[in-house]
Amino acid sequence: MNTKRKRVKAYVDAISELILSKDWSREKAVELVKRNLESTGVEPFRGASKPEDIYDKELISLFIVGTRGLGINKEFEGVFKEVFSKEMKYEAVIKALESDQPVEQVRTTIKSLFPELSENDVARILRFAVTLYYLDFKPYDFVTKVIRRLNEALPEYSETIRRFTRFFIAIKLAEEIFTGNIKTKVDKEIRKQVISLETGIERSTPSDDYVRKVAQVAYEIPEQVLRGIFTQKEGKRDSRG
Repeated sequence: MNTKRKRVKAYVDAISELILSKDWSREKAVELVKRNLESTGVEPFRGASKPEDIYDKELISLFIVGTRGLGINKEFEGVFKEVFSKEMKYEAVIKALESDQPVEQVRTTIKSLFPELSENDVARILRFAVTLYYLDFKPYDFVTKVIRRLNEALPEYSETIRRFTRFFIAIKLAEEIFTGNIKTKVDKEIRKQVISLETGIERSTPSDDYVRKVAQVAYEIPEQVLRGIFTQKEGKRDSRG
């Protein structure tokens, strides 16, 4: 079983246990997703660092698997409203960004859902989009559209968006290494520059060191494969995912 499948299994087990537990709290959901990921032997979905709130962030993955994968959100509406109220708001923002609404209208929607919008909220909105892609529920161009539209709607958060775009580019590169589309250093450099351009975000190219770490976490790509694609490690200039 590959890393992604093991991670999805942990999410499915966690949400199943949550429903059966009758303790429909966010704290319980965090506890269950942490325990199931650890017992499955995989890291949470993240970048190079492991922030303290990473398992709370993983409730986005749990929500996506519950709604898109298992389709149990209507049957267990009470659980989803109680536990995933934040994620429901992120999803509403994603739908606005995915639509053809004018940017001003999208901004109004975001501000109405998050009157005290923070950098953390912006990062989690992007995490929602990238998780949909990583778990195979949305295509690549969906994420690039969300990134560009969010940057237009919230220009004051451009630095946060730029940092998270690096994470997305690293995930995409890691996927292409995993599938064998990237086999050499030249392949990697070409794809890195192309994907960066396609996101539409300037100065969003991640370092090799960061991509390498993301590849190890997200896909558990063997070191011998990575060694043939990356040269020496670079400085740590990238932020969290």
